[in-house]
Amino acid sequence: MQIKVMPFLTKKGNRVAKAAIEFSSDTDGFMRGCQLVGFTICDEPEKGLFVLFPCSLVKREQDTKPYFFLRPLTETFLSDLESAILDTYESMVAFNSPRISQAAPQSATKA
Repeated sequence: MQIKVMPFLTKKGNRVAKAAIEFSSDTDGFMRGCQLVGFTICDEPEKGLFVLFPCSLVKREQDTKPYFFLRPLTETFLSDLESAILDTYESMVAFNSPRISQAAPQSATKA
């Protein structure tokens, strides 16, 4: 199992990336060759980074509720999965973030 994260080129509201779980190793059994898609990584000033899990909105008379496709068997599964997805995203962002030299702001203030 491998987590794949695809950052958006431009931020779409609070959404910064999408993620998928790819089943590719021999230990993944009959799921090998499949992807579980629909994870969205969001960034809000109040909440920070968080993950929206794949779901569908079910509309009833006056009520709309999410129907989640991924249902945990243990209490910590969703928080562990969210941590793994965010760790992958943060490692990509830290590696690809532009570096700002210290000399640039000083020269800008002198002008």
